[in-house]
Amino acid sequence: MIRKCFECRVPMNLTKSHFRGLSFDAMQCPKCKEKVFTEEQATRVAEIFKAQRLKNEYRRDIITIGNSCGLTLPKDVVEAFDLKGKSVRVSPNMSKKRIELIVNE
Repeated sequence: MIRKCFECRVPMNLTKSHFRGLSFDAMQCPKCKEKVFTEEQATRVAEIFKAQRLKNEYRRDIITIGNSCGLTLPKDVVEAFDLKGKSVRVSPNMSKKRIELIVNE
């Protein structure tokens, strides 16, 4: 489906938009130069910004909870992965000395 400009009623062209050092697709009117995003484009941009908000690595201390040990997660990680009230799988890899958390879908 060809998108038309809301003001000019002219078919819009696919173009690149730049913001905070990122480049992403947008629709632009060739007449008035208005830029808009389709729902898919807006969702993709939101995902890019959400991913950029996260650091590559977080340092956390192991805490004691009763007779068990635990780990707190940073708020931005919880929000980015929508973890509140969800469960994760814990996958230990002894040979690499890694513990991977897998978000259940």
